[in-house]
Amino acid sequence: MSETMWPTRDHSWQLLNRYTKNPSLIKHALAVEAVMKAFAERYHEDPKLYGHVGLLHDFDYEAFPEIGAHTVEGAKILTAEGFPDVIIEAIQSHVTENNIPRDTWLKKSIYAADELTGFIVAVTLVRPAKSLSEVTPKSVKKKLKDKSFAKGVNRDDVYRGAIGLDMELDELIEFIVQALIPHAHVLDLNP
Repeated sequence: MSETMWPTRDHSWQLLNRYTKNPSLIKHALAVEAVMKAFAERYHEDPKLYGHVGLLHDFDYEAFPEIGAHTVEGAKILTAEGFPDVIIEAIQSHVTENNIPRDTWLKKSIYAADELTGFIVAVTLVRPAKSLSEVTPKSVKKKLKDKSFAKGVNRDDVYRGAIGLDMELDELIEFIVQALIPHAHVLDLNP
């Protein structure tokens, strides 16, 4: 099997910034990229592959936020930009309505990372010190029960993401927090 030639990270970064103007969505992409690279290490997979998927998973969301368009229109753009099918399919798999089986660690990881990473960042932002080190599984699970907090986060996706990775929710929360700590400054958080 030949080694896949991935697009450069700079190419992915430029594409993200071409379609995404909202600073919060860009920070979310950076956060999910960091978590995905940690998953790659955990599963002995390619960090470049996982990083591209994390960085670009929502790159088309601002332009195409509707279910049925988000990731579908993005797939067309990614194809035109020369991205390999493995990246495109993994990105599409994080939207349940696309009905793409999550049959690889890559697909399971992006699904688990997306909603919960955003939620953990939201939990951190409301803490006085804005410190990731202060965020615990208990504090995240307490906020998950509060339906008015970060109400755009699909709680079912959070729970199903952990199940798909065969991880306890506490373990997944701690894993994501630890993956984010080295990147706290980029997310305007404290370690």
